[in-house]
Amino acid sequence: MDVTTTRAATGVPWPRLLAFCAGLTLAGTVLLQAAGRFVGFPSLVLVDLAMLTGLLLLRGRRRAVRSGAVVIGLFSLLNNVHAGLFLAAVAAPAADPVTFLTCLTTWIGSLLAIPVAVAVVRSPDGHGPALLRPAVAAVLVAVTAAAAVLFVTIADDPAQPGDLSVVRERDGWGLLTDQAGRRFAPDRLTAGPGPVTVAVTNTDPLVGLTFVVPDLGVSERVAPGSTARITFDAPPGTHRLLDDTFLVEGTLTVG
Repeated sequence: MDVTTTRAATGVPWPRLLAFCAGLTLAGTVLLQAAGRFVGFPSLVLVDLAMLTGLLLLRGRRRAVRSGAVVIGLFSLLNNVHAGLFLAAVAAPAADPVTFLTCLTTWIGSLLAIPVAVAVVRSPDGHGPALLRPAVAAVLVAVTAAAAVLFVTIADDPAQPGDLSVVRERDGWGLLTDQAGRRFAPDRLTAGPGPVTVAVTNTDPLVGLTFVVPDLGVSERVAPGSTARITFDAPPGTHRLLDDTFLVEGTLTVG
């Protein structure tokens, strides 16, 4: 009995570990909004409220702790599913270091919260093994290191003389959607017939774009904060230009 009690005492209480994960998520989402990233309602606002509610419930009695775990676990799951925004921090790192780090912190917190929430629901008074502390630290270090490597190796191919240049920029933030204000600048390009090279610049610090010319079969990804030079044959006529990620439109007139 003494040995069991000692082992339990040296372990990490599941509710405490869940509070740590929820705190990471809450801190990251608040920082993202303060920095002007993903300020749209209701996505991050609801996540903030859910994490705060869950943290308050974790301070209560056994039934309240279970309820807090359900709230945190459910919204952490939705957070990871919703548009893959936080996974984008690893798959296509932001060009802005502040956004990159806060997004990565949020993603790690909400990802770790899912299995920990399950453990809390099953055993609100339970303790995980003492190995959890170094294990969580190892996950944080490993994911940060892997994402940092991708972050510093973003390909950038600046415009060359003779290229057509277009920028997908953002001139505003919407209350009801984080898609507000995106546009091509300029949104009308002209060129002579034959091979055309368009230097597409993506100013978004986190979200990549897919540059598409539907009738010519062109579809190329452009990483956040980078420029990509895209060359294709363009016959005479007017061709639609799209950012397939956010349905931003422009035209290319060849003649």
